[in-house]
Amino acid sequence: MLSNIITPIEDEIVSVHNLIQKHLTIRTGYLGKYAHLEFSSINKNIRPALVILSSRIFGLAREKSIVLASIIQFIYMASCVHRGITENDTDYHRGNIDPRDGSQFPVLVGDYLYGKFFYFLSEAGILSLLDPLADIICQIHEGGILRKKLTRQVASKALYEVVRKETSELFGGCCSLSALLTGAPPEYRQAMRNYGINLGMAYGLLEHGISREHVTNYLAKAQNSLSLIPPGQERTLLEKLLHNLYLQGLPAQRMVI
Repeated sequence: MLSNIITPIEDEIVSVHNLIQKHLTIRTGYLGKYAHLEFSSINKNIRPALVILSSRIFGLAREKSIVLASIIQFIYMASCVHRGITENDTDYHRGNIDPRDGSQFPVLVGDYLYGKFFYFLSEAGILSLLDPLADIICQIHEGGILRKKLTRQVASKALYEVVRKETSELFGGCCSLSALLTGAPPEYRQAMRNYGINLGMAYGLLEHGISREHVTNYLAKAQNSLSLIPPGQERTLLEKLLHNLYLQGLPAQRMVI
């Protein structure tokens, strides 16, 4: 679904992956020994790709766009690690479980990954994004609380709210924060946010196993929002992403490191 879309921005995507991998190794070793850091190919790439494409539209410097894409991916990874933490107490020191399946180490790894977003904001001199990113993280956590209350995975109002908070808000940030950094007009920032929010709703619902007829309205809204953005290669690729999602849905979630 993403291969043709990523090709024109492959260099930037590789730089994002390299930057993230560099910070996943600490003195005690690779963090993947202490928390599950395996993600499907699409979840490794879709959020960074949205950031890079949106950054190109608004002329954000390549270096800052790579940092912003890495920040977004660190937030996503941290939220996944925390989401997978068991609610039951575990005693890793007794050797009963894999440390990745416990609670102690995944909590610390998730906190470390969240901490990276502030570190990179400071290093790149883009602390102006602290407030909107902190708000997105709060939304993700609220969504996690609401998800615990879901009784079944059906297209209910409760599920839609979970998807909006856990998935859609971060997609909205992927598409709008580069515009915010470059001082793009408010109407463009809002159009990009609306594109990301609606794409994120469609993506999140499909991840929850909701059938495609429930997401067509969101994809249409995303397309309408994108039509307000000046035409160019990047807009065409973002349109193609909507088209692919409509025709193909989500690919099989093959997990990669």
